[in-house]
Amino acid sequence: MKLLKSHVFWFVVLGILIFVIDEQTSDPLDTIVVDAALERRVAALWASQVQREPTEAEIASLVDDWVTEEIWRRESIRLSLDEEDQIIRRRMIQKMQFIAEQEAELTPTEEELRAYYEANHERYEVASSVSFEQLQFQSRDAASSTLSAGESIANLAQPSMQSRMNARQSPLQVTSTFGLEFARSLNSYDVALNWQGPIQSTFGWHLVKVLEKNPASVTPFLDIRATVLGDYTYESQVQAQADFIEQVRPNYDIVRKEK
Repeated sequence: MKLLKSHVFWFVVLGILIFVIDEQTSDPLDTIVVDAALERRVAALWASQVQREPTEAEIASLVDDWVTEEIWRRESIRLSLDEEDQIIRRRMIQKMQFIAEQEAELTPTEEELRAYYEANHERYEVASSVSFEQLQFQSRDAASSTLSAGESIANLAQPSMQSRMNARQSPLQVTSTFGLEFARSLNSYDVALNWQGPIQSTFGWHLVKVLEKNPASVTPFLDIRATVLGDYTYESQVQAQADFIEQVRPNYDIVRKEK
């Protein structure tokens, strides 16, 4: 009975209880496991970067470095340094997106890739183009009067900052350089050996010789297979991320508070 009334006794009992509770509820972050799997992982990462297998001493050093980094990481978590940090948040989001992408099947069969190509023809369309020569004149009358000059027409044209020869220009390129009215007039002409015009641009008046006209076309699949595969992969990744969010979103209760 005297023992139960002793302050020292209860102090010792309390100390033991605190020790036991602390051991049972100790933070798991205090335990850092270094096993063969970790050694293989750091060795494989090192080998992929250096292009050779590490020695035993190098593996030991890599593991020590990993342990040091792990301590830094866990201590930062203890201090809640990971909370409300936009860089860390963005990195964690990217890692989750990567995991979601890896869980989806992103490598298409040849049939799937061709079907994607067929369904997205407009994406691989090459715009129409025209190749032409142009000569610039001070006025419409000056351009018209030289049409009968034969081979000396070029000598009668005024100097121009615009290129005389324009090869495989798209409608957008022609419009960007010479203006919309010029592009429309040029499109109305057929391929011919003689000079035609005059037509007006943002710079003045021109005579043109249409050398070649190419209609819009779709690039053959085999010529751009790598491009099609890149587009397919990107869209599959985006879809995989969307599917993942749709799958897990019901697990969250989104509470919107009024300001």
